Amino acid sequence: MNSPTDPYEKQSTCRLGSTGGRCELDANLEILRNVHAFSGIPLPRLKLYAYLSRRMCYKAGEFVFRQHDSANRGYIIVSGKAQVIREYKDHSLFLNELQEGDFFGGLALLSEVKRLFTVKAVTNLECLTLDRESYRRLLAQFPEVAVKILDTMIKRIVQMEEKLFEEKLHECVYG
Repeated sequence: MNSPTDPYEKQSTCRLGSTGGRCELDANLEILRNVHAFSGIPLPRLKLYAYLSRRMCYKAGEFVFRQHDSANRGYIIVSGKAQVIREYKDHSLFLNELQEGDFFGGLALLSEVKRLFTVKAVTNLECLTLDRESYRRLLAQFPEVAVKILDTMIKRIVQMEEKLFEEKLHECVYG
């Protein structure tokens, strides 16, 4: 059953493939340690994030989420690739390609916002996710985590704005 606020959220979680005997918690912890937004968090705190994280899988061509959807979850790509797309009435604009280790959708962890863009799986995609409620509970206990998350999101927003400005300039010059 899909959540009314997140129609693309999968209710079934992914199971780890061959992990060499590692448990899912250890694998999630290792993923978080390698993502800039989470890398500076002390290990005992990071273990809480790893414990509260959930894996979600998408088939090539599936939407992780659509522009303007309600948002309550941030994502880290465990495997696969996805495209970030800005949709307009008459066309779509490719903004970025996401790959293993990329963190996206993080604004939803901080505030109840609508998605600014669409994310679509290019290949089969596995993501580690964290919901807003869990993130906020941990943030209340460990506020220093917010700075890294904000830094990552601001850099991503600036990158997308530059791409949008280029598109507008191209439209003005070439009609």
